[in-house]
Amino acid sequence: MTTLIFVRHGQSEANLQKVFAGHTNTPLTELGHRQAERTASFLKEYPITHVYASDLDRAMQTAEPTAKSHGLSVIPDPGMREIYAGEWEGRLYEDLMRDFSKSYETWRKDCGRAHPEGGESVVALSVRIYAEVERILQKHKGECVAIFTHATPIRLLRAKWEGYPPEELAQVEFCANASVSVVDYEDDGSFHVRLCGYDAHQGELSTSLAKGIV
Repeated sequence: MTTLIFVRHGQSEANLQKVFAGHTNTPLTELGHRQAERTASFLKEYPITHVYASDLDRAMQTAEPTAKSHGLSVIPDPGMREIYAGEWEGRLYEDLMRDFSKSYETWRKDCGRAHPEGGESVVALSVRIYAEVERILQKHKGECVAIFTHATPIRLLRAKWEGYPPEELAQVEFCANASVSVVDYEDDGSFHVRLCGYDAHQGELSTSLAKGIV
C-alpha cells in the first residue's frame, strides 16, 4: 500500500487580492505561512518519506515546514502546478467577468468544461495531474508521500475519487487553503480515501477561495 497526502497551498497574496493566479508566481501571505505551520504539525506523525510540491512559490512555501519537520527537502514538481490560465493569468476575478464573460461563466458554473483563452483546458489539466500522480505512485510504492499542490488539481483528484469524469467537475467542491487529503492506494489500482479536504486543524486560521471565483 502507498499513501499519498495531498495538500492545497496556504492563503496566497493572489487569494487575498482576488486574482486568478494560475501559473503566475505569488507568495503566501503571513496567514498562509501560519497555515503551513499548522499543517506541518498535523502531518508530523505521518511516516512521510518524500515531499513533492508544485514549483510555484505558494506551494513550495507551504511544503517547507512539513519537509523540515521530517528532515526532508522539497522536490519541485512542475507537473503539479495549477491550471495554466493563458489570458486570465494574474487578472482580477471582476475583470475576467467583464472581459471574458462567457468562458469565465463556464469556469464558475461548469468548471469541467472550462478552457481559459490561450490557456490549458480543465480536461487537459486532468490528464497532466493524473499522469503525474501515477508517476509518483509508481516511483514510491509502499511509501508515504506528501504532495503540495493547488485547488483545481485537488478538485480533479477528488472527482476521480468520487467517480466523476473531469467534465463533471462542477459536482465537486473546492477545498480550503492548507487542507489535507489522505489516500491509500493498493497495487491493484484500488484506493481508500481516509481524509478529503480536511482543515479542522486550521481552526480560526481556516480560509477558502475568495468570493468571486465561483
